Amino acid sequence: MTEIDVSEEQQGVLQKRSKSKTEISRKRRELKRNVEGWLFSCWPFVGFMLFSGIPFVLSIFLSFTELHSFDILEWEFVGFDNYKWVLFGEQTEHGMRYEFWHSLKQTLYYCLSIPLNLVLSLGIAVLLTRHVKGTKFFRTVLFIPHVCSSVGVSMMWKFIFDPTYGVINSLIRSAGGQTIDFFGSPDWFMPIIILTSTWSAGAGSLLFQAALENVNQTLIEAAELDGGTPTKIFFKITLPSISPTLFYVLTMDIIGGLQCMGQMQIITNGTRNPYNEQGYSESLSAVYLIYWMGFSDPFNYGLGLSSAAAWVLTLIILAFTRLNFWLSKYWVHDDV
Repeated sequence: MTEIDVSEEQQGVLQKRSKSKTEISRKRRELKRNVEGWLFSCWPFVGFMLFSGIPFVLSIFLSFTELHSFDILEWEFVGFDNYKWVLFGEQTEHGMRYEFWHSLKQTLYYCLSIPLNLVLSLGIAVLLTRHVKGTKFFRTVLFIPHVCSSVGVSMMWKFIFDPTYGVINSLIRSAGGQTIDFFGSPDWFMPIIILTSTWSAGAGSLLFQAALENVNQTLIEAAELDGGTPTKIFFKITLPSISPTLFYVLTMDIIGGLQCMGQMQIITNGTRNPYNEQGYSESLSAVYLIYWMGFSDPFNYGLGLSSAAAWVLTLIILAFTRLNFWLSKYWVHDDV
């Protein structure tokens, strides 16, 4: 073998070694990046398991048990008795009592605020798209209630409607009228709660404003040339064009409305007042009842009943959401 052949062979060996070292270095860098990625991504997963995953599984288990304390080891298996109580009520000395269904009725009553908020949000958005002076300022003002604490907002409304020193009752007394106990009367309680929910209508208006600014102006101009009135143009062109945004806002509002609780708990000071003539609490929404059974009065209700009611409400929310998606194919237009 000549010296030239040996030299070429050595060069080949050196090249192979160099490639091998480069490959090893590349794999080490990839492994380091993967390990760093796993370390960064594992924390959200750990948080999900601790605060969502484990409670999710635990609530299913507790819904089949009777537990009147916060010591989970004291559970007693009762099968579907909790679900029977939720769905079919309980027998009392005064007859059958359907507490969960009454709380669900109050929740649906509160959901009447959803169309009111949608109309207000859309109306505000239409005004903002007319490019009036100070549009950015009004956007900020309208969004502020959305980021305010629900506790603080509820306390504000509580002070406004307070029967002793509230602004509304002060005006009524100054006009010679009788003081109204808005939050202590079954006839006034829910209408006032619905009225106070309009406070956060401005957040939806920002979404509607963004959708309105993306409406195809060519279609509107063509309709105007054909003699279309502003009302017809809005309902025939503008509204179908923003229907995907309307669908999103409606879906989120329905889910949020079915989970209402904070306002009622704060305004009633964590009690069940007021009661109606049948002895049902007018302030207990479905979620508030679930909270009450599990944490405010666990000795009479218990975490088992609370978990069962929570899962029934979850299925109801899923049903409403699925119904909304099914109906959307008749009025949501993605191709406008």
